[in-house]
Amino acid sequence: MSKDPRKGVYDYFTEEELRDAYANMTIFSDAVANAFFSDIFTTQHIIRAVIEQDDLTVTEVKTQTCIDNALGHSVRFDVFAKDTEGNYYDIEIQNISTDDLPMRADFYGAAIKMRYFQKLKSYSEIPRICVIFFVKDGRFCNNQLVNHYVIKDDLNRDLGFGTRIYFVNGSLHDNSPVGKISHDFSCQSADEMLDQVVAKQFKSIQPRRKDKMDSFMQEVFRRGEMSGEMRGEMRGEMRGEMRGEERGEKRGEKRGVEKGARDKALDIAKNMRAMKLSDDIVAKATGLSLDQVQSLPLQ
Repeated sequence: MSKDPRKGVYDYFTEEELRDAYANMTIFSDAVANAFFSDIFTTQHIIRAVIEQDDLTVTEVKTQTCIDNALGHSVRFDVFAKDTEGNYYDIEIQNISTDDLPMRADFYGAAIKMRYFQKLKSYSEIPRICVIFFVKDGRFCNNQLVNHYVIKDDLNRDLGFGTRIYFVNGSLHDNSPVGKISHDFSCQSADEMLDQVVAKQFKSIQPRRKDKMDSFMQEVFRRGEMSGEMRGEMRGEMRGEMRGEERGEKRGEKRGVEKGARDKALDIAKNMRAMKLSDDIVAKATGLSLDQVQSLPLQ
């Protein structure tokens, strides 16, 4: 029988094991990025470097925030920020690149526009939307440090509207501001980092106490639970409703619950592997077999 991942992380791991796991984590780890970008000044510093605008002032930052769409696909942003001019910024930390990443970036920008356009009086008031992807393997960066997507006309002129998309190459580094930041995102220690702002914030979030480490790990578990349960419940409800029969509903609900439990375990396992925990520990905590854990992609 698999263990319930909702139990406290110290039901599964010792404090020493958690310290060892955290020692191998970088800003490309979800749990670290969530805490790292919670600081407005740090987020502002990174946005300024990427879009090359030193006078930008960020007034609001949220991590893991959602824009719900009752009629379509909802989105969850890793980091969502707003500046004094009313412009919006989405920052995504991408460990594994997929073929649809550019389309996803464009959709995120569209989702922001649709969410906030209702407050505007005309199309001319649509704010600037910047979507920034830090891509660990550098895909879609065209061998550049930053690959910038904008809408241009046939004369190659920037039209000045539309979502501005930035892919930052996590595998390229230089002495420019964004080059140092790209380097630092893959560092496991603040002492290895080149950017002072990044290093200071990274060091400040190091979990020196048991309760702080517990909160990081509980967040990983919580995300796995939420995504797994939501997918399972939706599949169950859809199957039951489509059949329109009591028998179909019961089967759909049962399958949804079973699928949700499996998805939950898989999501938790993926997050734990991204945190560099050993496969044996991941299997022990999630109830998955060692083969199932080892078949999951590394993030």
